[in-house]
Amino acid sequence: MQAADINDIWERILQVAKQTLPPAIYSSLSTSLIPMSIDNNSIHIGVMQSFIKSVIESQQTVSKLLTDAIQQVTGKQLNMVLLDVFPPKEEAPAVPQVADTFTGNTVESTNESTTVSTAISNTSDTENTIAKTSKSAKQEVPYQEEFYTPVYADPVYIQRKEVDELIPDEPMFPVEQPQTAQTLQSTDIPIDLSSSQLNRGYRFDNYITGNANRIPFGAAQNVSEHPGGDYNPLFIYGPSGLGKTHLMHAIGNAIVERYPNLKVMCTTSEKFMNLFIESIRKRQGELFRNTFRNIDVLLIDDIQFLENKEGTKTEFFNTFNELLDNNKQIVLTSDTMPNDMDQFEERLRSRFQAGYVATMENPDLETRIAILKALVEKENNKNRNLVIDNDAINYVALQFDENIRVLQGAFNKLIGTASLEQRTSSIDLEYTKKTLSDIITTERVTLIDIESIQDFISTYFNIKKQDLLGKKRKAQFAFPRQIAMYLCRDVINESYPQIAAAFSRDHTTILHAYDKISKEIDKNPETKQIILDIKAKLSSLN
Repeated sequence: MQAADINDIWERILQVAKQTLPPAIYSSLSTSLIPMSIDNNSIHIGVMQSFIKSVIESQQTVSKLLTDAIQQVTGKQLNMVLLDVFPPKEEAPAVPQVADTFTGNTVESTNESTTVSTAISNTSDTENTIAKTSKSAKQEVPYQEEFYTPVYADPVYIQRKEVDELIPDEPMFPVEQPQTAQTLQSTDIPIDLSSSQLNRGYRFDNYITGNANRIPFGAAQNVSEHPGGDYNPLFIYGPSGLGKTHLMHAIGNAIVERYPNLKVMCTTSEKFMNLFIESIRKRQGELFRNTFRNIDVLLIDDIQFLENKEGTKTEFFNTFNELLDNNKQIVLTSDTMPNDMDQFEERLRSRFQAGYVATMENPDLETRIAILKALVEKENNKNRNLVIDNDAINYVALQFDENIRVLQGAFNKLIGTASLEQRTSSIDLEYTKKTLSDIITTERVTLIDIESIQDFISTYFNIKKQDLLGKKRKAQFAFPRQIAMYLCRDVINESYPQIAAAFSRDHTTILHAYDKISKEIDKNPETKQIILDIKAKLSSLN
């Protein structure tokens, strides 16, 4: 099998697997697996990360989906053979060479082209033969961004097994973790950490967790214990006001306490840009690069704001690569998914997804109640005798479900008004309704649930409910299905895991459907009118 052939086959396999694998798992697999060879019985695949290999070996569902994709493309039930492939620790020579696994030739890399040297038998027309061989080999050599000599471990054979379990919502946590974190920098390099903005008040012990943020919280704790490990970079995604900044700072504070020898830089994308511009103005570019490229942990909040800053993006890209190449921890937060950052180059978006993308959602009712009670306790720790009835707390939690900032704002208004009026009795439900009446438009009382939305959409689009909930990908079913998922989130504010369970999907599918319909509403008047019509009819059900 020629190199060009197997690369084409592998690309088609990845496209098929992409339809069934969760996006986070697919992104990690597509960037870590390299096709090596294929025969009548097996396909040999190089694995560049031990963690990815462990996921495929231990997760039967993942390996089955991969082997199913292989069968669909090749038409054969091939065994999948995993080979460890590690780049050399030493730098490659000026003109690197690599043995072509697929052709058996030796490939030489130059700045402008790739040539192949092959052993040519003595013929009367040696020059023409070499030219033809070189041209043919060029077509067979797959593109490689960097050349290295593969090192193979014993192959692992993945046998096809039938499993009934669903794909997990999130990739499993790795079993193997680095035991220690050591600084990698020379103490002689001048580093300016005075611009670090680490907030000591944001900690893990005062961060309220619930179903909506439990996975990001777990990933953040793992990073704080093992910086530079498998969750690198850690990309925390979620709408504004859900606690991404708190979680990022908590990581930094925990690392500082656990590993005082590590150099931690915490900043915002805006601050990073301003420091970069200031370094150019003051001709201190070397100090800037020394600082950001020789730290152990880099935490940047709201990375999406760098999208339109071309010069700063280039500097950040170089900094990002330098840190990752030296196994230094990077944590980024954003209200935009990496795939939707159109102004970032693909090379940078792919690097954002190469580690772990943790999705934060709006807090559920139980979490909102817990947050309010924590705020009451915080006020009482300031020697304030604040008493709020449980009915009042539950009322506030029910009315303000958009994000934590809005919820906290309502709480501050309530206790602030009570303080100004010198209220001595407890804050009850009646007083709470009166105080917050100007920021609450209507009380949210609804009889609509996920099942009623599913039933309504089936009737509205004249399709069977089993087709709405099924796996058929035809537009006549897929579009109503995505609208139903969108409405479950937008109208009744159900959590992504709850919606996913009702549709027998993973939560990333629900997130994708919500984002897709939201964008369609903005750019397609017809879709917008359909949604408005459905919402109007749904409201009549109350």
